[in-house]
Amino acid sequence: MKNKKIALVAAMACGAAGLVAPAGTASASSAIFTSIDETHPITVGAPMNPYNAKGNSFDSYDQMELGYSQYNGLHPDADYPAIAATWKSVPGGLDVYIQAKADWSNGQPVTSTDVKDSAALAFVMGTQPFNLASVTVLGPKEVRFNTEPGTHNRLFAAQVLGTIVTPSSEYASLLPSDIWSVIAASEGKGAAAKKAAATLQKLAPKVEDFAPKTDISAGPFYIARLNAGEALLLKNPDFYAASKIAPKEVVLRNYTGNEEIWSYMEAGQLDVSPYTAMPTNVLHEVVRAGNIEVIAPSFVAVALAFDEARYPYGMQPVRQALAYLLNRNEITKVGEPVSGKPAKYQTGLIDSVSAQWLPGPELAKLDRYNYDPAKATSLLKGAGFTERSGNWYLPNGKAWKITLETPSGFSDWDAAASYMSHELTAFGIPTSVGTAPDYATYLSKIANGDYATAFWLNALGPAVYNAYARVWGKNVTSAGNQLTTKGSFLHTPASFKTSSYGPVALNNLTNGLEDMTTAQAKPVVAKLAAAYNQELPMITIWDYILVQFVTNKHFTDWPHSSGLLNNPPGLWMWNGYVHAK
Repeated sequence: MKNKKIALVAAMACGAAGLVAPAGTASASSAIFTSIDETHPITVGAPMNPYNAKGNSFDSYDQMELGYSQYNGLHPDADYPAIAATWKSVPGGLDVYIQAKADWSNGQPVTSTDVKDSAALAFVMGTQPFNLASVTVLGPKEVRFNTEPGTHNRLFAAQVLGTIVTPSSEYASLLPSDIWSVIAASEGKGAAAKKAAATLQKLAPKVEDFAPKTDISAGPFYIARLNAGEALLLKNPDFYAASKIAPKEVVLRNYTGNEEIWSYMEAGQLDVSPYTAMPTNVLHEVVRAGNIEVIAPSFVAVALAFDEARYPYGMQPVRQALAYLLNRNEITKVGEPVSGKPAKYQTGLIDSVSAQWLPGPELAKLDRYNYDPAKATSLLKGAGFTERSGNWYLPNGKAWKITLETPSGFSDWDAAASYMSHELTAFGIPTSVGTAPDYATYLSKIANGDYATAFWLNALGPAVYNAYARVWGKNVTSAGNQLTTKGSFLHTPASFKTSSYGPVALNNLTNGLEDMTTAQAKPVVAKLAAAYNQELPMITIWDYILVQFVTNKHFTDWPHSSGLLNNPPGLWMWNGYVHAK
């Protein structure tokens, strides 16, 4: 993918010896830390506002959340403390305790009011945790997030802890005094709910356009200067863990594309370099410049997905035959040679997570779908397809042609699709590549059912519920304050008869995962993995690998925990890593 960090990491595999070095003794106060914020380029003129789509705020540096995910495949609700020091589940909600020494960069304390108002702003912007009803201030540094009556969501705590915290001194004036009454009304039904939801939606542009005069940060740094080339952030002496922060300054370089990031890396100008898709020749130059790989598997994969409502892709033998025809090892070498790992298993999960959730005997029972044109031929002929003069014909007698759909700019998908088209055409299925002009158009066409076969991200984690909801169950989207539920564009069956478990109620089991403990979920995951393996709604091509780079020129003590490595570097610092040489 282009300029996208795959921020879903399961476990770290260290890519170079000597990655973690002893802490340096040089003066940390003189150190300048240089990196890239890969989540967005710098936008000159955009406000220092995390609610603005192009806003200049930088996660873990000056933008802070209550907590940060540990990206644990078995325990997706595990988080690192941030503004929240601790938290505990209580009947009907979650109690959050703010760091006792958490202060804003203007010296004022971070309070429960800041957190409550930030939760209200999340409602306005449509990013609130599912099932959240209200927030109650229990003390200056203690708040309770209340769930909607009669609801339960195992991931509620993780969703709450993802709340961005902003200062009420800046943002409270954007909210009406009765904001929580409006929020409560919006969660009801009828005309009153629609009116309240409309009120929240009208507030959103006001919040998004707000431009603070200075950056008031609760993080380890605050923005001192911005220009078209870089952002300069200075150390925040009022940060609650300031004693652990080695850099006096952070410089975040701007970029316009992957090539510019590669140039920084080849010149050895970045202390930490983010994930970018890159060809092997660029990797060699980057490593030659002294950059050290930090590698970890991620909680996302890419797959060829099928709309089963489109003939002939509703036929299981067709999808299985195509799985045998696509040589995943070779496709990955072409599409994602640096940041991809060919998928071994077809379970709906990335391979490392499959190994965590499914015992060896369960994995051994599953079809690996290794490259085997003879099996593909047998499946197709058994389903009524015919081969004449080297070309395949559908059971209805028409010639079979395939278009592999991709969005413009996703260079790895485009390269993979091109290779796959040659594979399938050589087998006798004339195949071309269709390219949407942009990703927004691509998503719109998928939703409209315009594509029979299309590239699609799957295996989304760390929660297995999220991975399987991508295929079955409910797909919940947010528009303003309105949460809507839609079925999957894949048009997969709601139930399926597996050879190992008999009939499996796919939608019901998937939706039930949301509220299950790990122990309760394991037998359910086994059934869903078996169903995915047989029904094959998508063919997983490769698992993405998070490949970052560090240098030891100015700093040492890089983290070795995959959970930390998958988070932005500010989090590394206040967890005791990144020391000046």
